[in-house]
Amino acid sequence: VSATIASFVGNLLANPFDVIKSRLQNMQGQMYGGMADCAKQTIAKEGILALWTGFTPAFIKLTPYVVISFSLLEYMSVVFTGKTGI
Repeated sequence: VSATIASFVGNLLANPFDVIKSRLQNMQGQMYGGMADCAKQTIAKEGILALWTGFTPAFIKLTPYVVISFSLLEYMSVVFTGKTGI
């Protein structure tokens, strides 16, 4: 459960930066003056929720990774230190 929450929060915070990065990489000519300008134009044209476009696929992709990583971390901690807990 904690891994799923961590994945959700991570996506919630990182997705706007990923959307802006993708728009800057795919722009034709000089549409944006930088990250702040891209964010400002995106919000003005499409609304604030446009910064979370693609949230669901990113969440579905990241959740198994985080669950497996946390599980392996816990297991390896027990194997190498004999102690539980992160």
